[in-house]
Amino acid sequence: MSERQTRSGRHLQPSRNKKLDKLLNVLIGVVVVLIIITATYVFKWQDDADQAVKEEPIQEEQSGDDEKEVEKEPTDEEEKEDLAVEEDKPSEEESEPETSQEEQGTAEESASDNPIVEKVITNKNWQPTPTTQTGQHVSSYDDTSVDWAEKVATVSTVTGIDQSNMIIWRMQNNGGPNSSIATVSTNDKSQMYRVSMEWVDNEGWKPVKLEQLNTLEGAY
Repeated sequence: MSERQTRSGRHLQPSRNKKLDKLLNVLIGVVVVLIIITATYVFKWQDDADQAVKEEPIQEEQSGDDEKEVEKEPTDEEEKEDLAVEEDKPSEEESEPETSQEEQGTAEESASDNPIVEKVITNKNWQPTPTTQTGQHVSSYDDTSVDWAEKVATVSTVTGIDQSNMIIWRMQNNGGPNSSIATVSTNDKSQMYRVSMEWVDNEGWKPVKLEQLNTLEGAY
């Protein structure tokens, strides 16, 4: 090899080393920049997480304050309105039908000299059974007539026995054209009654006496 070639090879080798050094420096610089960016991102993420943790109690405290505001005490006007509403509400005693109380208060029971009668019941609050009849009233004992049907309705009301569960043992005149008496029982004869009623013009048949019977023998 000639001396010139040797010198040329020595001259190229340092040049290559310089290029490698520059490349390494650039790579090192890039790595350093990436490390800085990564570290900055990590620190920023950590700060955001810490901030979020600090804000959570504040939100809870605010929600607690909101609940307290909902549960605030009523004003004087609201208390007056509530008191007025309570005063307007009827009590349990006032809400009960007045007619029921009057019936209980005026119903009278008494004993009877008749051995077949357990007790006699009267009530000033008994009302006539509304009638559909017009004109001059004629008492009828025809079981297909309107007058008969209204007598039966009166007996059912005062005894509490449904007509489908009622046996009519006898329905007859009770001493006058506007007075009648009926002897009835339930189908099983567990309840037995004798009902006295009178006709009220333009109103209907009105019960005047209810006899609770011990037996049906001699009752009609």
